[in-house]
Amino acid sequence: MSPRQPTRVALAVLLAVVFGGVAAPAHAQQAGRVLGAVTASGTGAPLVGVQVYIQGTDVGTITNEQGQFLLLNVPAGTHTLRVELIGYQSASREITLTAGQSVTVDFALSETAVALDEIVVTGTAAVARRKEIGNSVATVSAADIEAAPVTNPQDILAGRAAGVTFMQNSGQPGAGGTIRIRGTNTVSLDSEPLIYVDGIRIFNEPTRNGWGGRTLTSPLQDINAEDIARIEVIKGAAATTLYGTEAANGVINIITKKGFAGAPSWSAEITTGVNASGRWGPEGDPTNLFINCGAVENLYGIDFEDGSKVMFEDPTCPEDGDWIEKGVIQQMSLSVRGGSEAVTYFLSGHFGNNEGVLPTQYSKDGGMRANVTFRPFDGLDVAVNTAYTRRNSRWAGDGNNSEGFLLNVGRGWRGYLKGGKGDECDAIVAADKVCVSNAYVFDQRLYTRSDHFTTGLTLTYAPIEGLTNRFSVGWDYLDMNNETTLPFGFLGLEEGYFWDEDTRHTTLSLDYAGSYQNTFGSSISSTFSWGGQIFRDYHRWTEMDVQRFAGRTQPTWETGSEITYIADAPFYETNAGFFFQETVGWNDRLFVTAGLRVDGNSAFGERFGLQPYPKLNMAYTISEHDFWPEWWETMKLRAAVGESGKAPGPFDKIRSWSAVTGDEDQPGVTPQNIGNEDLGPERIREIEFGFDASLFAGRLGIEATAFEARTFDALIPVQYPPSEGFLAARMENVGELVNRGVEFLLTAGLVRTDNIDWRIRSNVSFLENEAVDLGGKEIYTGLNSYVKEGFPIGAYWNDKVMNPDAIGVAPDVQDTIIGPVYPTRLVGVGTTLTLMNNLTLDALFEHQGGHYVQNYTGYQNARRGVWYPCYDAQQEMVRQKLAAEEAGVDFDGVYDGLSALTVARCNIDGDHDEGFWTEKGDFIKLRHISLSYELPPSLLGFANSASLTLSARNLFTWTDYTGTDPENQDVSDQFGTLGNAGDLGRRDYYQIPAMRTFTASLRFSF
Repeated sequence: MSPRQPTRVALAVLLAVVFGGVAAPAHAQQAGRVLGAVTASGTGAPLVGVQVYIQGTDVGTITNEQGQFLLLNVPAGTHTLRVELIGYQSASREITLTAGQSVTVDFALSETAVALDEIVVTGTAAVARRKEIGNSVATVSAADIEAAPVTNPQDILAGRAAGVTFMQNSGQPGAGGTIRIRGTNTVSLDSEPLIYVDGIRIFNEPTRNGWGGRTLTSPLQDINAEDIARIEVIKGAAATTLYGTEAANGVINIITKKGFAGAPSWSAEITTGVNASGRWGPEGDPTNLFINCGAVENLYGIDFEDGSKVMFEDPTCPEDGDWIEKGVIQQMSLSVRGGSEAVTYFLSGHFGNNEGVLPTQYSKDGGMRANVTFRPFDGLDVAVNTAYTRRNSRWAGDGNNSEGFLLNVGRGWRGYLKGGKGDECDAIVAADKVCVSNAYVFDQRLYTRSDHFTTGLTLTYAPIEGLTNRFSVGWDYLDMNNETTLPFGFLGLEEGYFWDEDTRHTTLSLDYAGSYQNTFGSSISSTFSWGGQIFRDYHRWTEMDVQRFAGRTQPTWETGSEITYIADAPFYETNAGFFFQETVGWNDRLFVTAGLRVDGNSAFGERFGLQPYPKLNMAYTISEHDFWPEWWETMKLRAAVGESGKAPGPFDKIRSWSAVTGDEDQPGVTPQNIGNEDLGPERIREIEFGFDASLFAGRLGIEATAFEARTFDALIPVQYPPSEGFLAARMENVGELVNRGVEFLLTAGLVRTDNIDWRIRSNVSFLENEAVDLGGKEIYTGLNSYVKEGFPIGAYWNDKVMNPDAIGVAPDVQDTIIGPVYPTRLVGVGTTLTLMNNLTLDALFEHQGGHYVQNYTGYQNARRGVWYPCYDAQQEMVRQKLAAEEAGVDFDGVYDGLSALTVARCNIDGDHDEGFWTEKGDFIKLRHISLSYELPPSLLGFANSASLTLSARNLFTWTDYTGTDPENQDVSDQFGTLGNAGDLGRRDYYQIPAMRTFTASLRFSF
């Protein structure tokens, strides 16, 4: 079967099920209206965003800012009206309408820790309740974050979902990070989850931002938090089978706000604030890694020859003696939602300006969203969802960059920007000091400009009772331009340099799903689902590097005299498949689901064709039996097993060649990639089981899950003998990996009275993995990180001081495993305290631990004599060494009074090793704290409601790590790809740490 045949087969199946599943529209009946309001039981407060629908039909809406709802086109007859909201017990009411009648129904909902009737996304067309699925799904709603200072889904997910690891790349405004769900289950491929927005798949990979900026952005940053209704995190292969190949890393489903029938309801938010300095250097350093450049008496390093202080001074130091300044934050958003009998809408726009704490740093973004749903006739809903975001960022040089800010400032006199311009250094040199001029680092121009456009059309057609068809077509477009410019005359590279990179990603998706629901007698229910999808990704990356400019003109690729690099790498990748699934229910308490997904991918080799991914899960609400105690109101048991996959890289199966210059300047080619036509997907089989429980009238909720995922046919780079003509390794399906863990979610309502509401939400995860079989190979993944059989997938192996605390003895150094690269322990603790129904204190703490980070900043500074914690030790080592020489005694390398670890780290003899600086990365961060006040109605004027929120982010970090930030990760093309795919090595290498952020927000509706 050719590589294109899987796509053609899947397309044929897709068209068949689309046209086969569509029936003629039923005759319209005379309709009525249902209206009412939903409030919170006890307080009477209106509940916003409650799902209100007629069971067995596609008639539904959500409540507005006043908790009101209006259902139009309700068929005459007797129906069950249902209301649902995350965190509250669902409620139903039987209603009877005659033709043209209006019925008013009000609800008061009670809170609950576990809402089994909550609707979740499963990939099928049928409505699925949480009680019916056998796998865990983490949900974060708009209500969960309304008091938190979040700007995009990255902020929302950090610390709020069990098993989800979010790690920031840099503290610069506009920088993104990486997300892992349930750890690592691959060696050679990326670990990023798929991302869906309103059922449309969008580009999901972090993207590099420039050669000089050395940061990442994430497509999640382009989604305005004010537009989000809820986020669902679907974890692991057991849950993502129906999403097929590429879904084994999990799925993030983002559901944005929709309109409702009724008068327009406006919402607005205005935020202002400042970014301030965070942690830059080791504890006790008075210069804070020389950020305090005005502390002239402290600006020195240690000379290893005589132990003297090498003094330096910076004539370009700001007048206040500190490189750090306050950065202004401005954010605004405005939205309106409403509708009529035929059309509902949600429209929004936003703008943000986020300035950093260093000169030139900023990130500006603006965009819009339009969600419109209309019903041309009874039974057919048409939804159009469109969003656009433009982002412009300017960076300070970051990370392992010879023109980077912290690399130069943090190295003091050992940086690259020594000397100055004109006579600014004369007085400093005359005083026997080294002159550095770090302000010139801001002459470089580092820009990223991006346009992200997503649009989708979804048709939902229910021609007869029980039959639902959904067809979606979506298009996601991301275009990024990165520019690095060192102007002519730049200190350190006088002739200038220009680097330009364009990255373009488009994803076209076609998705059909159908479901038929039926009942047999009074106890058996059945939901049969089918469907198919086609995804086509297009990626194009171009780069050009130019240097040597004639003068002070604007550097471009045309004005430079030497082109040092040029590249153009376009490629397509297509994935297509179809699925079938059957769910059988008994007495609405036991549900068994069996399904099969079949996929083809253009990256598969010739013999693989279509790949099957089966699933089986069970959910049993045992608490609905009469014998269950009343105080333990909900107990759901669940288990699931399923498979998903990861496709190889688009070029892994292809033999490729590179152009070279041969003898006598003749053109030629050289082997680049061996290629492998027998290459198939990695297959991940996961089993999970757990329970969901709610006790004591919803005051206590517990969710627990244990899982084990095994990766079969893992893609391993295999090195062949050079005599065969290739130096590069080729990918082969020869590995087996295992990834396991346990997850807990605890929600507790500690106090619930008319005037006090205090609750806590905590999630805990323990993760571990192991490379079971690598075909006898050992894989180096970069930065002293290896994958070896019988050990974690990605662990540091390096020289380690085995007697770190021993005093006055030589370090006992052994080459051994140090520890895993990524966290094995995740804890998030959030608390919300509300007083008098109008004053709310909200805080979120997160702990990550069990992993290690390479403190490359400390390593590089210590071996240059500019690491403050080593000053005293290095001077003492020089003193003892010189004393031995004066006494005519051969120095044996043993230093009295110093620990073995200190000697190894602060060594003055040139024997330095990164392994001595591979430290525990455990930390606790106060992700945010906020105080919100609901303004009294007498002050509102034109507004229906308003609140004022004061908040802070990254206020405190507790860690024994001695570098800048244990979450930091340098983005370098010398390992992995763009710092994410295949990257199992991390290092903190002069990355700008996270800022402390203080904001005030005014939200109001009218």
